[in-house]
Amino acid sequence: MRDWMPGMSIAGAWYSSGTFWTGAGAAATLVVGLATVAVTYLTRFARQRLDYRLRIVVPLLTAPAGVRDDLELRHRGVRLTHPYIVAVELVGRGRRDIPHAAFDNGQPIRLDLGVPIVELLRITATDSASATPEPPVRVEGTALLIGPALIGRRQRIVLTCLMQNRPQSLRCSAPLPNAQVRRRDTDPLPLPSDRLLLIALLLAVSVVSAIALVAQLLSG
Repeated sequence: MRDWMPGMSIAGAWYSSGTFWTGAGAAATLVVGLATVAVTYLTRFARQRLDYRLRIVVPLLTAPAGVRDDLELRHRGVRLTHPYIVAVELVGRGRRDIPHAAFDNGQPIRLDLGVPIVELLRITATDSASATPEPPVRVEGTALLIGPALIGRRQRIVLTCLMQNRPQSLRCSAPLPNAQVRRRDTDPLPLPSDRLLLIALLLAVSVVSAIALVAQLLSG
């Protein structure tokens, strides 16, 4: 019994130590504070982002110039002298969807290719997060007009066009005041999901809190 009682006294002294509870309280405050900041950032201050680029530019007539002059390609009765297949891509890259209401005054996104668009051949919309429908798209001269419509945060929209000449530029006018719109000519690295990012932040908070607690106990 005498050998057991000192151990109990030491354990009781450790359990009731003011230094221990001070360190534990500081660690708990740190955990709650950093976790609150992380959750607030992910749910409230996450930005809407939209990337765009020219994905594919392919000439339909690839014969040498002397031979090409003798060839004729027509689309719906219209002769095309320098036809190209062009694919333009829009990708939602933020942590929030871009809703229909985000379009200022109901104006569409305008992607201007600088040369006449003969026809919009196909719209392909994929979304890894949910089944977001493809947005309405129409042609106006040298430009593609997209929306207003919901654009998902992981949605990829590919617009395939038949054009009279090779596009020399791609200009974007996006009436999205709360979104960051960027041109990207290469595929960016995939963004981590919100859940994975939140888990990583909470793990980092736990490690920092444990180190702070140990340091507080040792200093006492």
